[in-house]
Amino acid sequence: MKPKIIAFDIDGTTINNYRKVDQSTLNALIDLSKRGYILVPTTGRSLDGIPKPIRDLNICDYAISSNGARITNLRTMEDIDSDLMSTELAIRIVEIVKPYRVWTSLHINGECYDQSWLQKMGRRILFHNDFKSHPTVRDLSSFIKDNNYEVEKIQIFTLSHRKLERVLSELEPLKCISYPMSANRYYEITQEGANKGRSLQILCEHLGLSMDDVFAIGDDSNDIAMLKIAGISVAMGNAHQAVRDAAQFQTEKNTEQGFAHAIYKYVISEDS
Repeated sequence: MKPKIIAFDIDGTTINNYRKVDQSTLNALIDLSKRGYILVPTTGRSLDGIPKPIRDLNICDYAISSNGARITNLRTMEDIDSDLMSTELAIRIVEIVKPYRVWTSLHINGECYDQSWLQKMGRRILFHNDFKSHPTVRDLSSFIKDNNYEVEKIQIFTLSHRKLERVLSELEPLKCISYPMSANRYYEITQEGANKGRSLQILCEHLGLSMDDVFAIGDDSNDIAMLKIAGISVAMGNAHQAVRDAAQFQTEKNTEQGFAHAIYKYVISEDS
C-alpha cells in the first residue's frame, strides 16, 4: 500500500555525523512534498531544534517532538496533542538528578533550556544554532515551579556510565520512561507512555488515516515504537540491532545518503 505520511527521525537519520543535512536529504523531502506526501519530522529534539535547512523548506506539515510528548501542526503552530510530565513530577525528577551533578536540560513548550553555559555553548556549536537561544537556567526546580510548567522531556548527560546507572536506579520507581540514546552517557526522560508510536497513532486518527498509511524511518531506540507499527518501516544502516529487528527494511548509513536511498527505493519508486 502506498503511504500517505512520511515520519522521519532527525539525529542519525536525516542528518549526518556532523549534524548537518545532506543535499540528498533535502532533495528527497522536496520530491516527497511535490508528490503530496504528509511530511512529519518525528524527533527526540524539542520543536525548536528541527534543523534549520529542513525548517526553511517550509514543506513539513506536522511535527512529533520530544520523543512523542508533543504533536504540532506546523502550519498553524497549534498542538494537536501532548503528553507532559506534571509540574510536581518534573520537580521530583530534577531533585533526584541534582546531587549527581550531571548536565540536565528541559524541554518546555517546544523549546530547550540548558542548565549551564557550557551546555548552551556545546549545543550551539554541535547543533549549528538549530535550537533557539535561552539564558541558562541554574535552578531547574525553581524555574519549573515558579512558572508552573509541565515538562515534555528531561535530558541528562554525563561521561560516567556508572553515574547514569545510579541515577536511573533512583528514577525507576517513578512513572516515567527513560530512553538510552547512548548507553554510556545519555538518557531522556518522558511521561510514561509518551513515545513516537503513540503520537503517530494519534496523528493518524486526527487525519482520518491508519498506521498502514505511514512510512517511518529511524536509527535509535526511541524509534522502535513507531517502526513496529508503521505500514512501511526502515532502519538506517547505522541503527542499533534492536532497531533493525523492529523494522521491515534496512537502508544505508546516514553518512551514505541512507535516508534518500530509502525514500526513492521504498516510496517514490512505488509512486511512479
